[in-house]
Amino acid sequence: MSAPRFHVAEAAPGAHLELPEHSAHHARDVLRLRAGDDVRVFDGRGAEYAAALDQVSRKRVTVRLAGLVVPRPESPLLMTLALSPLKGDRMELVVQKATELGVSAIHPVILTRTDAVARPALKGTRQDRWEKVASGAAEQCGRATVPEIHPARLLGEWLREELPQKRLVFCEGKPPLGSAGWGPALVLLVGPAGGIEESELLLLRDHGFEERGLGPRTLRAETAAIAAVCALQLLAGDLGR
Repeated sequence: MSAPRFHVAEAAPGAHLELPEHSAHHARDVLRLRAGDDVRVFDGRGAEYAAALDQVSRKRVTVRLAGLVVPRPESPLLMTLALSPLKGDRMELVVQKATELGVSAIHPVILTRTDAVARPALKGTRQDRWEKVASGAAEQCGRATVPEIHPARLLGEWLREELPQKRLVFCEGKPPLGSAGWGPALVLLVGPAGGIEESELLLLRDHGFEERGLGPRTLRAETAAIAAVCALQLLAGDLGR
């Protein structure tokens, strides 16, 4: 059985660190680990270390790091996922699964039909929670890299950011992905449940986005986001290798 893994951004060779609260809870109360147990610690940027728990108490869990170990490989496809924030726990589901599937970054983008309940994301009210979800998903799936969760942006503002040259937007009834030309870096945008308005599609076309579909069925936004990531990882990433 592989050693339990924990994400600590300050990880470095020989460091003596305290696990973040959510990781400490998982180590102490879920996994029932004890002082001296072997674990792995990664910094979220691709470095992973052998380590051992030093102290396990109700107040704190500390770990002492040893040398570097070889992490699991990242996907050769640098994929940025942009999506309209979803209400409830659906956004957390997408962040979790996208992390497990190897995305490099996640951009919440506010469009005209973004659900009103999800619009407070513009104020950063969910950023910390999404970052913890991504961190926990990386711990579980074996990645040493945690995708960056960018601050929520309005569509026009987001389009002024530096984005990969290959750009896709997923819409119902559009041509399928096909099988070539999707690497080595791309951004995919999945709109809100109500769809993307024509004026927004025109703006996206002006910024080099190609419209693609995901089959004949109408998918929920969270399903579309996960399906799009899976399809692209199969075509140009590491799911088909």
